[in-house]
Amino acid sequence: MKRSFLIILLVIVAITSTNLMAETKLKMELWNRWTYQQVDGDVTENEMAVKRGYFRLEPQLTSNVKGRFNVDFFSDNGGLDGAGLKLKYAYLDFKNLIPIKDAKLTVGLMKTYFGTIYDWSYPTIDKDPSDKYKFVSSTDYGMGVSGYLPQGYGTYAVAVYNGEGYKKTGGDINTDMNYLANLRVSPITGLTVGGSYMFKTKNDSEANDREEYNMMAGMGKFAFGSATLTAQYLTKTTSYPNDNTMDDVSNSVISLMPMYKINNKIELVARYDMYDPNTDVDDDGYNTTIGGVNYYLARTSKNKPKLMLQANYQIKSYEDDNSDDESTMMVQLRWIFSEKIK
Repeated sequence: MKRSFLIILLVIVAITSTNLMAETKLKMELWNRWTYQQVDGDVTENEMAVKRGYFRLEPQLTSNVKGRFNVDFFSDNGGLDGAGLKLKYAYLDFKNLIPIKDAKLTVGLMKTYFGTIYDWSYPTIDKDPSDKYKFVSSTDYGMGVSGYLPQGYGTYAVAVYNGEGYKKTGGDINTDMNYLANLRVSPITGLTVGGSYMFKTKNDSEANDREEYNMMAGMGKFAFGSATLTAQYLTKTTSYPNDNTMDDVSNSVISLMPMYKINNKIELVARYDMYDPNTDVDDDGYNTTIGGVNYYLARTSKNKPKLMLQANYQIKSYEDDNSDDESTMMVQLRWIFSEKIK
């Protein structure tokens, strides 16, 4: 599959590589984090680490072809010797290649256009709900078309993926592709609503091992003055079409996230997630409550964040009375720099 993508990339670049532009944008982002966690009064984690770092290159190959290459690295938290390294993005965007106005073709290790995961900027230290509750991977190997609706009323994306994500490269591929459609609409100023659908399969060597996933996301974002409210509903149904002994399993997430910008430096954020791993089983889920503040110590000339301090306190409470609640305090320093190379 990856060899096919490489061939497609080379062919398209050969067709569109006129007016070469020797410009590349370099970007680096690092997250220095302190995590302190307690369960039933006992300290279970007290750690300082570089939780994540990004190294990004964005080459502008021609006026119509732009690329992105990201390496994701982190300090040791899983038995590795010192640090871990993952390829996060490796794709090319092609404009004016297909006969659709304001559309682009993307090929490679690209964003998964599902719910809010593809434009999640980590207003909370915790992950986007689709990522946190393992609905989809934030990136995957594939190709897709995305663009704008007429008169700026919204955006759309359709894509096909391997389905393995970026963490299990070559380890979870089968003969079936995964398909996705995403739509967002902004009918009035300050309001955005959208929905996503993804059909995914996992097919091992045995016929009875086939699993099918139907995943849907609905989102809404309301902005009024200095306040915003983002709401999201996720649902996933896992079925086993070749095994009559297995029942379908459905799980769901409801996430609410209000934010309030006090000024250009201080932003308050709260979040409440309700996760149900099996809607047919009682008291098997948990809720997560997050309260935090984002303090922007420095910004670029274009008012984009350059140095920010984040502090979050969250409580994970289980529906099962026999499970102890978890409380976690996280303080994170995020710093970003970028340069254009000619």
